[in-house]
Amino acid sequence: MGSRNTVDSDDRLLDIVAALKRERVAGVTDLAESLDLPKSSVHAHLATLRDRGYVDQDDGGRYRPGLRFLDVGVVARDSRRIYAEARPKLDELAAETGEKAWCVVEEQGEAVLLAKALGDRAIQTNARVGEHVALYRLAAGKAILANLPPERRREILDGYSYPLEGTDTTRASFEAELEAVRDRGVAFGNERFIQGVTGVAAPVTDNSGRVYGAITISGPTNRLTGDRLEQDLADLVRGATGELQLNLSYL
Repeated sequence: MGSRNTVDSDDRLLDIVAALKRERVAGVTDLAESLDLPKSSVHAHLATLRDRGYVDQDDGGRYRPGLRFLDVGVVARDSRRIYAEARPKLDELAAETGEKAWCVVEEQGEAVLLAKALGDRAIQTNARVGEHVALYRLAAGKAILANLPPERRREILDGYSYPLEGTDTTRASFEAELEAVRDRGVAFGNERFIQGVTGVAAPVTDNSGRVYGAITISGPTNRLTGDRLEQDLADLVRGATGELQLNLSYL
């Protein structure tokens, strides 16, 4: 789904940024070796990023992502209309259930964790706001994918390898699962993202059927079971997304 019309120097710069995000802190030599790039090239890119405030350098000369990226990220988040509408609903769901509530959107074929709220029993995991995840690994991702226009859904499904990574799910069985999600209006998690964690999600749409994202409640699999998961929590996310549908359609 990416374009082949790219600029090599831009690709190298973004590879360096991605490596810094992954490593958190790294020196020029480490980055050059991990990316198989000349040290002089890596140093030049880092100098540019440092001068523009996109990387910071510690006393030992190592680099880390700069807070200029936070400024860009906040603008990117706030530009999604669903964020302002969903934020209060996440707080309500987290308070009512005691679990973790997320707002998830789709961008370039991936799920992006846009916002979260924590209830008083919410578990701590390494999932973070801004993280990009394959749609099929999340209940929210499946809720989004199931409700995308058929051509867009097909494009994303064409990009997966089957069986889906870490599962025995074929394309036919996954398409059947997505059809069931559309029919019942919610998707359930199955620990494809974080072992021991599951959830329930419903898509956020407007009256025209445009998909803005999904709202999900997640928690430990041994606590989100039976009627609590399939009825109580499912009804809560359906209710929340139903209200959001009206807000997105008429405000």
